[in-house]
Amino acid sequence: MMTRRSGFRGAVAVVAVPMWWAGMALAQPFPGGLPQCQANVNMCSANFSVCRTQLSACHAAAQQFPATGQTIVFHAGDDGDVQAGATLSYTDNGDGTITDTNTKLVWEKKSADGSIHDKDNVYTRDDAFTHVATLNAMKFAGFNDWRVPNAKELQSVVNYQNSNSAISLTFNTNCTAGVTVLNGSCTAADNYWSSSTLVNGPAFTWGVGFHDGNVDAFPTAFSLLRVRAVRGGGNLGSSQ
Repeated sequence: MMTRRSGFRGAVAVVAVPMWWAGMALAQPFPGGLPQCQANVNMCSANFSVCRTQLSACHAAAQQFPATGQTIVFHAGDDGDVQAGATLSYTDNGDGTITDTNTKLVWEKKSADGSIHDKDNVYTRDDAFTHVATLNAMKFAGFNDWRVPNAKELQSVVNYQNSNSAISLTFNTNCTAGVTVLNGSCTAADNYWSSSTLVNGPAFTWGVGFHDGNVDAFPTAFSLLRVRAVRGGGNLGSSQ
């Protein structure tokens, strides 16, 4: 309870003032008191639409787990019926690379021109790592952080709606003799190396087959497979 002098001369009125308000009047819980608090609220209100737009952009840029691509229904509740995961979506960057819109991984395109990118080049596992080292040395597409994809990354671009080759059209279109990575895109219906080793059999390496999307372990020492380089994986790295 606090006393307050009345507006009438000589009179003193007793006014009931809540104790929490009395405390605030004596010592504000934040610098600037109520006027500053109101200013802060106004600023938040004014910038809410901007913050919401930025938040939406963050959500759009977030990595998403991709669907398999299968849309044919063979049984109620199967993959083609449920179609769980983000719809497969890719962007041709026009520089010999493809970006997966969902995972944000950037993939090397393959060609049919006899170059380092040719879809018919086969590699030992060691040569697969040499391939990406060469891409990095030449700063392919302006970057030097290319690598051999791991098994899950490689399988993420399989499109199980397709076969022979089991991949989306962005990776396999206009693949005619002489086509380069700048004017076409190729995928051999064959096995591709990953960087993942079979944990209970380190003499074997996981590979992904793009004829039907199979995942198998291949003898590391003498198998000859294709390779498609990738970059990114949470952090897209930087051009150097």
